[in-house]
Amino acid sequence: MSSDSLYGIRATRSSPPGYARDDPERRSVYGSALSQFDELIAAAATVGPASRPSPLFYALSQAGRAIAAAHAEGVWRLRMHGLSAPELDRAPLSIEVNRTPAAAKDGSSVDSVTGVAAATRSDLFPDATTIGALWSSLPELFHLLPASSDTGPNPLRLVPEDPDPENLHLQIDPGHVYATVVGFSGTADELVSYLTDHYPTSGNPQLFQPQGLPHVGQHTVCGHGFLFRWDADAPTIDGHLATLDRLAPSEGPGVPTEGAGLMFPPSNGFQPRWLRPSISGAAMSSLVSWWTLLFGLSMLARYEPAVWVAVLDYDAADLAAPLDALLETGLARMPELVLAALTATP
Repeated sequence: MSSDSLYGIRATRSSPPGYARDDPERRSVYGSALSQFDELIAAAATVGPASRPSPLFYALSQAGRAIAAAHAEGVWRLRMHGLSAPELDRAPLSIEVNRTPAAAKDGSSVDSVTGVAAATRSDLFPDATTIGALWSSLPELFHLLPASSDTGPNPLRLVPEDPDPENLHLQIDPGHVYATVVGFSGTADELVSYLTDHYPTSGNPQLFQPQGLPHVGQHTVCGHGFLFRWDADAPTIDGHLATLDRLAPSEGPGVPTEGAGLMFPPSNGFQPRWLRPSISGAAMSSLVSWWTLLFGLSMLARYEPAVWVAVLDYDAADLAAPLDALLETGLARMPELVLAALTATP
């Protein structure tokens, strides 16, 4: 667990952000919910993988009440999950999580996942998704999946061009942002279609090759990829940064590339970032993706304990080690993502 992030969360309670600062009712819920988050995340750290999904999910669920109290416009009270997992007798990666939106008839509350998505300005999948699709969409998790898994698109690296004023592209074409997309195994033309179909924040990518040469790709610190350009929000460094933030939104602290252990903050200036695939057509934030993923895993662990314990058997299940690593990663990421959501500026 990140002690720095937990400290940061606790430090907000004496002077809450957003609407919770001056509204006594919101402020009371803010502090109480974060007190429960603190205890539940500590409980999740003390148990093993057989029991960890439940306290980890409910820690995030309680933090969501604080996030909504601070940042939800209008309705901010959360009731019910807004999610269901009715068929738990499938292979874990293919278990579906369904949307079940709910709101009080008097308009006093909204379901939890809808309320948190709105408060954090995240899209939300419309009908259903799977545990596998959620898992494969997260930069800190997708490399844990067994190679044989067919779960959907993975995150791709976005490696921006050096913004130094001596950079030729910036000198002659300040109206565009240049970046290399890394991690796709097909051709350049196939990558254009792939980005359009699966990466909703990628906008309108334009393949670029200097001097009209064939699209042979280029090497970057993150590997081989193809150079693209996008219309810049403004022909300035700030405009280029704003464009990159739109293409690869901030997800809190950095996450490692698979294997290498290198930290690439997803939205830290012109360093490498992550392009995340859609979830059933929606550009979901990491917070909401983790929320939905942990809900599905907690339902499996609670209602099918024999299946869950069997899939954690290192000697018999190829998902055992990946699931254990996923839950360990969740312990570290939850405080980071919660702190980022609590302190985000509107």
